[in-house]
Amino acid sequence: MANERDLTAYLKAQTFVAFDTETTGLWAPTHRIVEIGTVRFHLESEQVETFNSLVNPQRPMPPEVIRIHGITDDMVADAPKVTVVLEQFMEFCSDAIMVAHNAPFDISFVGCELERSQLQFSDNLILDTVDIYRRLFPDLPGYSLLQLARQFRIAQSQAHRALADAEYVCRLFRNAAARFPLIDGPQAWRSAFSVYQMQDYRSEPTVIPAGFEDLALARDEKRRVRIKYRSAGQEAAWRVIQPQSLHTLGNHLYLSAHCERADAERTFRLDRIEAYELLDD
Repeated sequence: MANERDLTAYLKAQTFVAFDTETTGLWAPTHRIVEIGTVRFHLESEQVETFNSLVNPQRPMPPEVIRIHGITDDMVADAPKVTVVLEQFMEFCSDAIMVAHNAPFDISFVGCELERSQLQFSDNLILDTVDIYRRLFPDLPGYSLLQLARQFRIAQSQAHRALADAEYVCRLFRNAAARFPLIDGPQAWRSAFSVYQMQDYRSEPTVIPAGFEDLALARDEKRRVRIKYRSAGQEAAWRVIQPQSLHTLGNHLYLSAHCERADAERTFRLDRIEAYELLDD
């Protein structure tokens, strides 16, 4: 905790929320949040409040991701869906300055989930402990969460769970506060550090290639489509989907859609759709 004499009256009055997410993968447009953890705190007090919830992503958990955070399909089977958790998360963060480690990553995931849930986050300022430490401690050997936790004797290992990581973020932020320049209002944050907001996430329009225009029509009119799709290493098979959104990653276009066979959202690479037809409901 920063010494109180080092804190401005403005900093003493602020409520902060450190937060972290665990996900099904690394790309927000097509992957999902499976856990949100938060720590609500003040710089002049050691007391904290926490909010933590698993999230049912409504899709299987990839094995390579389970190896990282240990969250399995069984663990999230009875968890609330993301809209419910987002509403609780938004209430918990009300009127707080938010803090995350590598904030653009978490913002992109929360932003995508907000968009799918048709929810609007408030205009909370969001700070990034990676940015803060790069500016205040420019000669450190590394700036990952675990590297900083070890450097400043917060922890020697990382569980990759949302609440535990949010607690690390909280402690790192407290540790850095004694070195803050003069922070006496919202504009001072922007002068001293990189500042984000949830509204920074925006979907980018994707140009539909020739031959796939009806998929965009089906998306806009919420129509069902029958596609012949070739998954990697498998024979092409027919399935019925309802297109939801299109995204670009690298050199490929991806279609997110509700798949009736799986009764869940799935992602399909456009160049693996061998044929399709719009269905009349």
